Amino acid sequence: MFAYEPNGRVIYVKSFSKVFLPGLRIATVVLPEKLIPTFVSYKFSTDFTSSPLSQGALEIYLKNGMFQYHLESVKKLYVKKMKTLLEACSLYLPNYVQFTKPKSGFYLTIFLPSHIDVNKLIYLLHEKHIYVDNASRMYLIENKQQAIRLSISQVNEDKINLGIQLLATYIIDMCEKKKYNPLSFKSYH
Repeated sequence: MFAYEPNGRVIYVKSFSKVFLPGLRIATVVLPEKLIPTFVSYKFSTDFTSSPLSQGALEIYLKNGMFQYHLESVKKLYVKKMKTLLEACSLYLPNYVQFTKPKSGFYLTIFLPSHIDVNKLIYLLHEKHIYVDNASRMYLIENKQQAIRLSISQVNEDKINLGIQLLATYIIDMCEKKKYNPLSFKSYH
């Protein structure tokens, strides 16, 4: 967005806490030329706590190539985990369940049949120490979908297949129960 804004009204802010060190409260800011003096003035008057030691450590980390090496290592790890997750979803999830096929990142969304109680599914998975997010809240009411969102960032690669197998079992079980629930029969009148 910053690169495509010709009027100089977009500010780019990048935190290093997710990719470097969660406790590090340092960010970088790329500003349009005309905003730099005002920004520096406000930054100086409000920020007395930026640690010179942390800033110096980050500078060394960036300049000697360690940050770039770390990024490449993490990218390779996430690509491998995502490939495992995509293969497991293709192999174990029933055909009536759709899922996104991300090329990068660490999130995948699974779209569930409309009658599945997403919160109940999340609860059942949570009891087995499988943590997913209710992605239904990410959609506008008129486009609301039953969906869960999975993240590969904190899971060991060797547990992905087992987690998806269990997820598939719960989905199939919930669909079968719906099919044979006597309360779900419709009147023919």
